[in-house]
Amino acid sequence: MKAIKASAHDHTHSALREFLRGLPLFYHLSEDEIAHFANYAHIKIYRKGQSLYREGESSLHFFAILNGWVKLSHVAQDGEQVVVAMLTKNDTTGESSIFEKGNFASSAQVVENAQILSLPLALLKEQMTISNQLVHNMLTTMYQYQRRHEMFLEQFMLYSALQRVGCFILGLCPLNQQIDGVHIHLPYDKSLIANTLGMRGGTWSRALNMLRDGTGIKIEGNNVTVTSMSRLLEFVNGCYSAHIPRL
Repeated sequence: MKAIKASAHDHTHSALREFLRGLPLFYHLSEDEIAHFANYAHIKIYRKGQSLYREGESSLHFFAILNGWVKLSHVAQDGEQVVVAMLTKNDTTGESSIFEKGNFASSAQVVENAQILSLPLALLKEQMTISNQLVHNMLTTMYQYQRRHEMFLEQFMLYSALQRVGCFILGLCPLNQQIDGVHIHLPYDKSLIANTLGMRGGTWSRALNMLRDGTGIKIEGNNVTVTSMSRLLEFVNGCYSAHIPRL
C-alpha cells in the first residue's frame, strides 16, 4: 500500500513539474528549481462564482490556472466594476502583488469552473533573490500583460463594436485551426463577454447577428461555427489579435 501511495505521489509531482515548466513565469528554470516550486504547489477546484481573492486583500499566494476562466476586475471611483482581464489555462495572477505592498491590486472571480494551482508569494520572493532567470521571466510576463491590455484599449479607440465581436470570435480559434468550419464554444456568459468588450448585452446580440449575416458564421446557443475564415478576417479589417478574448 505504501508503494502505491508513493507511486501516486511521484506521478502527481511529475505532472505538477510538467505544468509549471510550461508557464512563462517558469521558462528555462532548472529542474531543481521547478521541483522546488512543485513541492509547495497546491491545487484546488473552484466553482463558478467563487472568489479567488479580493482587491486590497493581503496577498500570501499567487495562482496559475490549469483550466477554466477567471475574471480580474477593479472598482472605479464611481463604484462601477471594471473588467481588467479574462484569464484561462496557463495564465498566472497575483504574482505582481509583491510590487503592490503585499496587497492584491484587483479582484479575481472564477466565471467558469476551474482548477487552480496556488504557490506562496514568499517562495517567489525568495527564489527571485537567487535566480536571474526568474526575475527576467517575471518582468517579461508583466510586460506581456501590459501589451495585451494596450492592444485591447487600442481596439476600443479604433474599431467598432461589430469588429470587436469579430476579433473576439477569431481569438477563440486555436492558432493551428484557423480553417473553415472550425467550431467554437463561447467560454463564459454572454453578458460578461459583452461587458468585457465594452458593450451592453443588446449590442452584443445585434453585433453577433450582423456578423452572421456578413460572414456566414453559424450560431447555436453558445456554439459558433466559422464557415469562412477568410470572410471573417476580411470583415474585421485586420484588428484581430490572438489575445483579445483574454484582454
